[in-house]
Amino acid sequence: MTRAFSRTGRRFLALALLAGSGTVWAAPYTAAQGRATFEHRVLIVNVRGTVEGVTASVQLDPDDLAATRGQVSVPLVNLRTGIGLRDDHARGESALNTARFPNATFVLTSLTGGRLADGQTVSTTAGGQLTLKGVTRSLSVPVKATRTGNQVRVTTQFKFNPHEFGVNYAGSSDSASVEVTFTLIPEA
Repeated sequence: MTRAFSRTGRRFLALALLAGSGTVWAAPYTAAQGRATFEHRVLIVNVRGTVEGVTASVQLDPDDLAATRGQVSVPLVNLRTGIGLRDDHARGESALNTARFPNATFVLTSLTGGRLADGQTVSTTAGGQLTLKGVTRSLSVPVKATRTGNQVRVTTQFKFNPHEFGVNYAGSSDSASVEVTFTLIPEA
């Protein structure tokens, strides 16, 4: 019992010392069951679809958004457009090649600063690295974050050129629109 108390006491002392030093207190947040929607023209057809199961792992300090870092993962193997054969083509080797590259990931390296108070929505810009089909490129996207209690709902909408990532499906356009939403919840 004394050993556990002293370990707890040491942790408390270390936390108290760090708190007095001005150290930023980012906490781990995760999201599961997020969703991505997309729109992309192939030949003369405007293809719309969804990807369920978006996840995120983020170190977030609502009082200092600039300290936020993390990663968002979009499971492209879950891509659905409403037509099975079209889904197979999109997930196929000549398009996304999800057998080899099942996820698209965004690694957050910067977020414009500010504070996210309870009940508030903040518009900010997230910078980072998007990896799709094994190709990584820098990307900056607008983000809206809404805090309700200890949860943060995140939404982003952006366009990118899939050809820059090696997605060269015959007849596909050089622009894809994407919207990603998820809710961050503090880890227990």
